[in-house]
Amino acid sequence: MLTAAKFLVLAALLLALAWVVGGLPGDVTARAGAYTVSTSTPAALLLLFLIAALFVIVLRVLGGIGRVPKNVAARRRTKRVVAGDIATQRGLVAVAAGDAAAAKAEAGRAAKLLGETAVVLWLRAEAAKLSGDAAGARAAFAALAAHKEMRFLGHRGLAEASMGEADHEAAGRHAANAEDAYPGAAWTRTQRLVLALQARDFSAALGLTREKNEVAALAVAAGAQVSAPREKLNFAQMALKAAPDFAPAVVEAAQALRDLGKVRAARKAVLSAWGAAPHPMLAEAWLAPGAAPLARAQDAVELAAAKPGHVESELVLAQTALDAGLVAEAKRHADAAIATGADDGRGQGILDALDGRPRTPGRSAWICDACHTTAPGWAALCPACAKPGTLRWRLPGMMLLGRASGTTLLGRASGTTL
Repeated sequence: MLTAAKFLVLAALLLALAWVVGGLPGDVTARAGAYTVSTSTPAALLLLFLIAALFVIVLRVLGGIGRVPKNVAARRRTKRVVAGDIATQRGLVAVAAGDAAAAKAEAGRAAKLLGETAVVLWLRAEAAKLSGDAAGARAAFAALAAHKEMRFLGHRGLAEASMGEADHEAAGRHAANAEDAYPGAAWTRTQRLVLALQARDFSAALGLTREKNEVAALAVAAGAQVSAPREKLNFAQMALKAAPDFAPAVVEAAQALRDLGKVRAARKAVLSAWGAAPHPMLAEAWLAPGAAPLARAQDAVELAAAKPGHVESELVLAQTALDAGLVAEAKRHADAAIATGADDGRGQGILDALDGRPRTPGRSAWICDACHTTAPGWAALCPACAKPGTLRWRLPGMMLLGRASGTTLLGRASGTTL
């Protein structure tokens, strides 16, 4: 309805204009040499309008003819871009599908159609990596690293390639460049953590993880790398902040306090940790290694009083009594440890020793949560998979419910909480 109204208004205006022009009085005369043309004013205006319209049409036709080569080239360019985009998409799908031959073919086609764009370079690099062409992948990633917006991907690819070649120095350099290109990237932090762990630079690794169990383990390991007791204590306190009562951290803190001459504070730290979560490492840190067996047995009584009736308390009392030749006490506490239902064989081993039989070995061990490998002792890194903070003191086959500190373990058979 509105369109029809506009048409009527426009038609009315044109009609009014024609009526006004047609009513103009006078004549127009044009002379050219011996020729003279005379006509009315309306006819002259109409002729002028027709000449102008014809001139515009001629200009448009000539302009269109001149633009033909440019338009043809633009259409060809568009077709190349569309074909190149299709090749790129197919190449990405081939990379995701693990089809190295198709990925390489589509990457070459995309490069031919689109040139060395950033996306094409990334596709070429991934296709080369997939097909085992390490040199081609490195060259493509190096070219990609020169692109302002995509240099993170370039340096990431170069860092991974350097890691594969065990060139940790180059990998660290490219990881740092990747951090500059994209600050705070999770991948960069993880990669730098891996490099720090491989270099056993535990102090640097500490700043690259937020996982509490990893922080606790790495802080203990970093403390072992310094000589100053105060620095050792600082690292131990960092570990305990991440994982309170974490036995290796308590042991390190106690040793640092002893080195600082604070023996009483060291014993208080161990005793407090024992009251929260008894552990064989804490018993070793509590008992003086050079003391007489009887003195150690008496010292164990004070430690066990912090957590009476616990399997570890009974075991430390039984073992120190055995060492001191207190047979009745050793048997009583070994029986008490077994009666808790949480004994891992150490209590039976003490009874075996009392009866002169081969000693039953304890079954608890340091076991990796990640790869389930049994380690000979606690370490910040699993000796098999090299992951930090994954070693736990538990029975093989037990299900881990807790994390680094105050860890709760449910026995597969007995349902014992350790």
